[in-house]
Amino acid sequence: MGYTREEQETTIVFNNATGEWTIYSTVPKHIRKLQEITEILVLEREGDRPIAVRGTLSEKQVSMKREIQRVLTQEQKDAAAARMAEARARKGDG
Repeated sequence: MGYTREEQETTIVFNNATGEWTIYSTVPKHIRKLQEITEILVLEREGDRPIAVRGTLSEKQVSMKREIQRVLTQEQKDAAAARMAEARARKGDG
């Protein structure tokens, strides 16, 4: 059964001396992503599925980008909708 949604967590700790991130996760989506990008140590398994892992990433593998939410006027929204409708119509003609 693994961990319940309330129990699932991912923690990321940066060591400035080594320039590495240590990541611990019990979140299935994060575990799958970590398996794709780094070698992981499986701490707990349920059958053949890892349910708790630890891995290390280099400093450049982690990014903290500021999310910028675009605020559009009603005119801009209408123009974007018109462009989308035109693009969909062209796609249907092809």
